[in-house]
Amino acid sequence: MSDIECPGAGNFLGLCASHSSPGGSRFSVIPVPYEATSTYVAGSRRGPRAIIEASAAVELYDHDLDMEPAREGVHTAPEVEPVSGDPEATLARVEGAVKEAVASGAVPVVLGGEHTVSVGAIRAFASEEDLFVVSFDAHADLRDSYGGRRFSHACFLRRILETRPAAAIGVRSLSREEHDFAVSEGLKMIYAERIRADAAGVDLDFIPRNIYISLDLDVLDPSVMPSTGTPEPGGLGWYDLIHLLKRVISGRRVVGFDVVELCPQPGNAAPDFTAAKLIYKTMGTIIRYSADGGG
Repeated sequence: MSDIECPGAGNFLGLCASHSSPGGSRFSVIPVPYEATSTYVAGSRRGPRAIIEASAAVELYDHDLDMEPAREGVHTAPEVEPVSGDPEATLARVEGAVKEAVASGAVPVVLGGEHTVSVGAIRAFASEEDLFVVSFDAHADLRDSYGGRRFSHACFLRRILETRPAAAIGVRSLSREEHDFAVSEGLKMIYAERIRADAAGVDLDFIPRNIYISLDLDVLDPSVMPSTGTPEPGGLGWYDLIHLLKRVISGRRVVGFDVVELCPQPGNAAPDFTAAKLIYKTMGTIIRYSADGGG
């Protein structure tokens, strides 16, 4: 056990107060148990808590990075309580929580909940005029509305493109209308089969310096991540995703990131742990490789 771990702390990674204070931490984990538009498997509202519980079992030393990223400090903020029946009010609360984290000097890490929560997180960076959103997702999420709702997990990237440029990585499921919209908008979309065929050859040079990363866990193959609301075969493997994240983060400034759409399965804790380790790995990669990492 590391000297900065305190069993029973109840925060992300189970850290002692010395490395989880709100004012001195490199990262601020913001749980958002919001779920209102699930269309296949429900349960994403339980995702944030499951991730935090599983994170207590994550080894703090990362041999690949040769460091303990947690020593930079990881604060866990209180859950953002959703407003029942009012997605706009919920997104406003998420936006406020992210702004509070940024004001404290931390990189916000939002835990969903359904992918809709990412809209509120990205809105918090309205003053970042040159911000680019990198979405890792099995789905295009480009529908203007779904089930009569403009704020749906199926509309996440469409709402983002109304104010931000973006790219979609790992996509392997979309409607004809979404495809046509992406073409008309010139949206850069890197399909999963392209990555699986030659991950090292995927061009990422078009991504500008300032980025926000949104990670829908269904970008991973169901053999790696079965606990999602809309699983799709043919997804990325663990190392596919980690290597892409390193390339996306390297030399760039990451203002924040989110990990969404975990639907915990009773009796199968492995996906919860995978999500927690992915979050920790992303933190370490930001410290080591980002433009302002300092690692």
